[in-house]
Amino acid sequence: MRHRSLTLCLILCWLMWKHWPHLVKRRAIIVYSLVIVIFHKMSVKLAMTIIDLSAMHPLIVSRMSVRSHFLLLVCFSFLISCQFAGNKKEIGYGEEVQLNVKEVVVPSSDVLNLKSYYLSFVYQSDSLQMLYGYNYKIHGLDCFNLKNMQSSQITFLGDGNSAVVRPVTGLYVQSLDSIWIYDGSQRALLLDRQGQLLNAVNLRDGLTSNEQVLIDCNFAISTSKLYYDGQHKSLLYGIQDTSTSPYSFKVREASLNGSFPPVTYLLQSSVSVSDVSGGDYGNMSGINISFSDDDILYNYPVESHVYVLDRRTKQTKVIDADSRFTKNVAGKCRSRSDYSQWIRHAVENPHFYDVMYLPEKEMYVRLHLGEHTFDATLDADALMDDRNLYLTLFDKELNVIGESRLAVHRYNYYTAWTAMGKGILVFVDNLMSSATKTDKLEMDVIEVPMRTEKRR
Repeated sequence: MRHRSLTLCLILCWLMWKHWPHLVKRRAIIVYSLVIVIFHKMSVKLAMTIIDLSAMHPLIVSRMSVRSHFLLLVCFSFLISCQFAGNKKEIGYGEEVQLNVKEVVVPSSDVLNLKSYYLSFVYQSDSLQMLYGYNYKIHGLDCFNLKNMQSSQITFLGDGNSAVVRPVTGLYVQSLDSIWIYDGSQRALLLDRQGQLLNAVNLRDGLTSNEQVLIDCNFAISTSKLYYDGQHKSLLYGIQDTSTSPYSFKVREASLNGSFPPVTYLLQSSVSVSDVSGGDYGNMSGINISFSDDDILYNYPVESHVYVLDRRTKQTKVIDADSRFTKNVAGKCRSRSDYSQWIRHAVENPHFYDVMYLPEKEMYVRLHLGEHTFDATLDADALMDDRNLYLTLFDKELNVIGESRLAVHRYNYYTAWTAMGKGILVFVDNLMSSATKTDKLEMDVIEVPMRTEKRR
């Protein structure tokens, strides 16, 4: 939209220049042009006013004095100020977003829950809101009813037909009795609420030796999610292809009932970093992949752009999603092999996480970590937890409509968060805060404001 506004300004300037009869008078166009460019978010009504002015009879324009030009410029400024005054109640690009934060504390129970979960999912219906978190200590799912705060567990079997193999890196809850798990066998397992196997899908079927299934939830590196499409009755998941240089990424859609052959969607490489996977960016060498009903949403941890692939047309749209708080492209790591330099690189650079869709709001959110000064005398985990976490809000067309810094020294950046209907759920767990050093499971439900249009 900003580029279209600027283009409109240039067209207006050309029209005014064309109709201005004398060069000495044309000099005034420079002043008007500067005003237009600076305030390029002008209304259409104001734009049409300028066009009408540019088409005035040349004799009238030529007789305008310097004082008349000045008065006209004041009028322009007044109209522009009125335009901005009418937008004060909207959330504009880069403005602070007022978030509604509700603290949730799970009461003590027989469930030996964790403090936070690196793999979690919120399932909700009209009357139910369930949080599922993978508990690696018991090798199963901790289940929390967020309405009545009751807890339960689903323990995975270690052997037999229904066995779930470690590690578990993918989770999608289709219903209370249909829970998809991606495990170390590279299969997607459909389990009921007792942990019994209902279906198993080998996600390696049809892949070459150079293609690797990419379903992971490592917030220090990247996140690529497993997704169930209820309309197509299919599973979608990421693939990394190591036969290309640099490595390339894809999404594969596999039909569960064989109604259509597997579909492969090619993902565009980063427009800011030529070789993400080449080893120059430490741990940030992967891709984040998430999904909405018809789109594949992806981005790269090293830079701020968001990429949207329409599954119907297979067309990709690149979204400018710069932060006003942090750098928007990570620098290169000092070493490709020294892991201590990888840790330093992670601290000194921003890290952009996956884009999450909020269906009840028809909006999207993205979290990212800001860069921090590295201090070799301090503990690396403490340095990580001392960083700032930011939330960027998008409308349903993926226009950025606001950004906000979240609470400092409150959240765990490794075990992270999950999307909900109206916002996100973030686990409260941070080394830098004594208030969070308890055994209780605490979460913040962060709801975004009412849906609004981007300022134009």
